[in-house]
Amino acid sequence: MSSAFIRVRGVGLDVPMYLQNENKRASGWGQLLLGAAIDPARRRVATLLDGVDFELRDGDRLAILGRNGAGKSTLLRMLNGVYRPTRGSVEMHGSCQALLNLSLGFNGEATLRENIVLRGVAMGLKSSFLKSNADEILDFAGLTEKSHHRLRTLSSGQRLRLGFAISTAMQHDIMLMDEWVGAGDAEFMGRAKERMRDRVGGSKIVVLASHSDGLLRDICNKGVVLDQGRLLHFGDIESAQDAYHGLLAELRERARHELRPPIEATADAVDQTHGQVDSVQIGTDVVCTLEGWWAGADGALPKVLALQVDGRRYTAGRIFPIKREDVKQRFGLSHEDCGFRARIRIPHVDPNTRFDDVQVFAGSDKESASIPLAVATSVVDQLRKGQRKP
Repeated sequence: MSSAFIRVRGVGLDVPMYLQNENKRASGWGQLLLGAAIDPARRRVATLLDGVDFELRDGDRLAILGRNGAGKSTLLRMLNGVYRPTRGSVEMHGSCQALLNLSLGFNGEATLRENIVLRGVAMGLKSSFLKSNADEILDFAGLTEKSHHRLRTLSSGQRLRLGFAISTAMQHDIMLMDEWVGAGDAEFMGRAKERMRDRVGGSKIVVLASHSDGLLRDICNKGVVLDQGRLLHFGDIESAQDAYHGLLAELRERARHELRPPIEATADAVDQTHGQVDSVQIGTDVVCTLEGWWAGADGALPKVLALQVDGRRYTAGRIFPIKREDVKQRFGLSHEDCGFRARIRIPHVDPNTRFDDVQVFAGSDKESASIPLAVATSVVDQLRKGQRKP
């Protein structure tokens, strides 16, 4: 049996960006075309990765650590061949499975069976394998009875289940993941977690980007820390997590000295938000009390929470901060008030609502509440049970 390896040597990625003159806004097609002719967009080169260098061999499980925008997803996509480096080289030996985009290759007008082949081929799987395993894939996703339905008739949760079932249908040597995949109801999540453990255990090399310290410690034995596309650290997982938390603490300390007065939550600050809804309590008239945590850039906390159920959005009233020492330590925050408790009323929800698509968004106001927070599976289960109460 041949061994697998990944060699990343001095990798850099530069991409062109075209910036239009902000002071000259066209009010019609004529002005737009004229402006393009006499005042074309300025070309600028943006560096997304610079000087990334590491090597992985059989048995290595690598954690990619970094803030939002640090280059984690870009590095994963380069390893998957989506991007080609403009400097340096990437060598990989072994079959590769990437759980980066669970909707890659899907066509809304094609049937589920047809989409199994479309997505699978886009992933590099053989059509003969996909056709012979289509029944197993549909059964795993819980969508056998919809096999001849068009993809566009599925809910977002059902599409994620199908994408996950296709993506994990075959064991590969190398596994690339952008966050631990979680999609669907409690029954499906049980099967999904079991398959994920099986696939990770069967892989020779795993590369995982996640904000969950506990998950990374459980799975990974090595880690890299990225910031603004630069490799700051490569080593064992303990030293990598220490380096990442040290970076966060340094940045927050620097921000406290440089910014006067302290900044409030803004759209840019909220864009660095990480968080999760851990629990929900159901009261009368379907009033939900959500509890969880968030950690925004430079200590800024979102002011708005919005619960979206099957496409309908409901905004929280007052949000109460609660102390979370564990989150403070994890993100290197300067305070413990990074937990929240918020009350949201869900009026006029059909008793037959399946809660297939439950999302929570944070932001500085109702219009900009678009930063998704992770939602624990138990929260979805509790919402379903609460809605079924007579």
